[in-house]
Amino acid sequence: MSERALIELLYGKGTHANTLTCVQDVQLELAGRRADNFPHSIWQLVNHMNFWMAYELKRIGKEKPVYPAHASESWPTNAAPSSEEEWQEAIALFRGLLAKLARLAD
Repeated sequence: MSERALIELLYGKGTHANTLTCVQDVQLELAGRRADNFPHSIWQLVNHMNFWMAYELKRIGKEKPVYPAHASESWPTNAAPSSEEEWQEAIALFRGLLAKLARLAD
């Protein structure tokens, strides 16, 4: 896969949605709400993606992060962030991890 294609997958283009744009303006109340018949909130999805992006960046950096014993360990237990600050920190981490992956792809 080309570097350009990897960056387009991270930030979206054409038929791919920009994942950062999808979450960066989501309000706190909506971030913690679960849709009918869907097991996770936006908050949980962002944190799940943050967990795995950070995990893979550590592996790329020759670290040996511990693989979770159960898939549930990569999901936050709370459906909602405890505060606006916590939600904004999760988005900032998401933005930063995407940027690190894009730099690697470049």
